Amino acid sequence: MGPTKEVLTPRQVAEYLQLAPATVYRYIREGRLVASKLGRHYGIPKKNVELFLLATSTAGNSRMRIFSGKRLVMSLEKDRIGEETRSLGQELLGELQDAGS
Repeated sequence: MGPTKEVLTPRQVAEYLQLAPATVYRYIREGRLVASKLGRHYGIPKKNVELFLLATSTAGNSRMRIFSGKRLVMSLEKDRIGEETRSLGQELLGELQDAGS
């Protein structure tokens, strides 16, 4: 088996999530799924798909809330979440801060 792809196309994300490609494009336009526009095409880091799944989880307290900056950090501290989830949240926060600079 070859190396796993770290950046996916909307069509690959649609296949992975078992959705129509139009739904993936709508999620990108709505800002629900973070993607990078490379020329005329979108690239979606696989970790963004994982964060999207976490953010839309129906698992009660493990559902990631949509906050920014300080509130996200406070939420991560307040919630009793696993180290892996905390790490993903902190990584996302860092990327959001870098993108805003």
